[in-house]
Amino acid sequence: MSKNAGQASLEIERKYEVAADLPLPPADAFAEIGLRAASPVTYELSAVYFDTGDADLARRGLAMRVRHGGADAGWHLKQRGSDGVRELFWPLSEAVPDGLRAELRERIGGAADAVAPIAELATERTIVVLSDEAGAELIELADDRVDAFDRVSGITRAWREWEAELIPGAAVEALSLVEPVLLAAGAVPSLSVAKIARATGRLVDAARASGASAAVIAELEALDRSDRAAAEASTGTPVEGTDV
Repeated sequence: MSKNAGQASLEIERKYEVAADLPLPPADAFAEIGLRAASPVTYELSAVYFDTGDADLARRGLAMRVRHGGADAGWHLKQRGSDGVRELFWPLSEAVPDGLRAELRERIGGAADAVAPIAELATERTIVVLSDEAGAELIELADDRVDAFDRVSGITRAWREWEAELIPGAAVEALSLVEPVLLAAGAVPSLSVAKIARATGRLVDAARASGASAAVIAELEALDRSDRAAAEASTGTPVEGTDV
């Protein structure tokens, strides 16, 4: 493997929509299913996402970002598959790492030279790690409050979501064990497949391209309207503006 190659990992997670004022389930709720909840830890994250003007990355199911804050600050290249999201990671640096540039050229050819920032996300993330009674960590539960700015359209969006992510080495059944607790607390499974698609208003187009039903498309359209309204309510400014 090249010394410039990114560190590979596989993310397996489930996303949930939650109301802005919905509290995370208490530790007692997880104890009832045999899990221990660690004390919450909150991070302030900021990320810039990249693509070309022709969406060469998005059209191939790829997402590229640089993130500041949290345990995984650095450069990320993600690709969603049937088994989860495969990610390559490079440490934080001012310039795009050489290894990431090489990956982009391999994936999208000469279009790699046209990759530029398309969106900015600021996220307040509160993490609760769930372990079994023996102390083995199973799930990282993230409570995300997201403010997003689409640099191409000038549209801002805001939302809150929970993500239950399987910790490497844990059995995937742990996600199904935790889900009833989250649903009982008021969470609803999310139709959003990725933050960048949601931030740039591409969820509806992706659903249409995959042959989603009219009902699903209507739900996603309503979700986008809600995200825009939430951003406007939080800032008091119109959701559409000029690029920066």
